[in-house]
Amino acid sequence: MKSNPSVSFNLLSRALITLASITAPAAADPIPLDTGIPAQSSQLGGLAAGNALDDSVNFTHTLNSDANPTWQVLLPETYSFGIVEVFNRASSNGTLDCCPSRFRDITIEIVQFDGDVTTDFTGGVVTYSSALLNPENVIGGGVATSGPVSLTANADGAAGNMIRIIRTRDDDLSGSGGAGNQDEASVLSLDLVTAEESVGGGSPLKITEIALDEATGMITLTWNSKQNRTGISCQ
Repeated sequence: MKSNPSVSFNLLSRALITLASITAPAAADPIPLDTGIPAQSSQLGGLAAGNALDDSVNFTHTLNSDANPTWQVLLPETYSFGIVEVFNRASSNGTLDCCPSRFRDITIEIVQFDGDVTTDFTGGVVTYSSALLNPENVIGGGVATSGPVSLTANADGAAGNMIRIIRTRDDDLSGSGGAGNQDEASVLSLDLVTAEESVGGGSPLKITEIALDEATGMITLTWNSKQNRTGISCQ
């Protein structure tokens, strides 16, 4: 069985171990998605894929005839992804807009992609795929008048140069109680997509044991962490 990582050091005369210096990971850096090329599998009018990357309260919009409604952004380099957050249409200000129930049965993927972002919405190597988010609009109570402001997924360090967001069609309208117009079953409409880089694989440092050997003055710290990180100081 693999043992937990540990470190030992000698506690010299008048030396103190500063437990506060055993730190959790630093704050995650935002990934500049606006440096990438956005695309969606279909488009209604001027409601372009780039609307999900600007600072305005607006939205993207696929066609209701789209069999696999998808939005994606191809970045100029590969990142290690942590939290990805996707906002419902015109909801990045914290309030819901029209048709909030359509924001259901969503999958967020991280992809390593080498292709044409404007035409290929299924290719590449998927390094992370979320569980189905807001299935059957459970967050909105399964009715057409409610839904989530945003949905999040933790890619936990998955590497890729693309975020891909997919809506699974709901042709029987079971997620809206049978209500809604012709767009209800399939339209994918997003206001904003954000992402952060992963920090240490997303796993915080957890000290499990502190032991002092009085005969030698040696202190041993043992911790549990997905990444063997340590930040220990004496003074």
